[in-house]
Amino acid sequence: MNERKAFLAQAAFEAMRAYEVPGEEWSLDEIELLPRFLSELREESLLLDLAGGYGRVSHRLLDYGHRVVLLDLSIHSLRAAKRKLGDNPRLDIVQADMLRIPFRENSFDGVWFSQAFEYVPPELRRNVLAGIARVLKKGGVLFVNVAHIMGECGLLRYLLNYLYWRFIRKAPVRLGDYIYWLELEHYRGWHYHSLVISRRRLERLLREHYLLVDRRIFVRDYFAYILRRR
Repeated sequence: MNERKAFLAQAAFEAMRAYEVPGEEWSLDEIELLPRFLSELREESLLLDLAGGYGRVSHRLLDYGHRVVLLDLSIHSLRAAKRKLGDNPRLDIVQADMLRIPFRENSFDGVWFSQAFEYVPPELRRNVLAGIARVLKKGGVLFVNVAHIMGECGLLRYLLNYLYWRFIRKAPVRLGDYIYWLELEHYRGWHYHSLVISRRRLERLLREHYLLVDRRIFVRDYFAYILRRR
């Protein structure tokens, strides 16, 4: 394993530790765009809640009568999801890596991918978006929200952070990597995010596989998109 891969593996491990206790809250873009996402679906659609954690959104998708596959890498989150959602014949829970989605082509009518793109390293963004397109049916719907530098920390703070990790800590960081100190009741440690620098470049990447249906651009929060697979 090379230095970069080892660095990312440790970052992923630390990120999962931070989510051992459920704590995510709804973001403004999720609240605004969930109804639009649902309106683009047929009745009883098969949906993938990708990196869906403890089922915060799966619960809502099930309430609307859809079939849901909840995928996450964290066994702690999935156990919490099982307790929260109980036994539901329209729900399947799968432990797997969002970077390597283990489903056949054209499997899903929709994918909800929320508060997780910030854990996709910059060099893997194209592959992950292509992987989602692969498992979506033609015309299938994707919701994704994307953390960006201005919404997360601001340009100056980001640049100082990058220089610190690159030249003082000698870590194999790339532009877009952002490592910050996180303190929760159950966890304290360095936490990794992958931040988008350019919205224009991001949207060019999205257009490789998707058509734009709707979007919300929050300067102090996420860039959020509803997309349809080409």
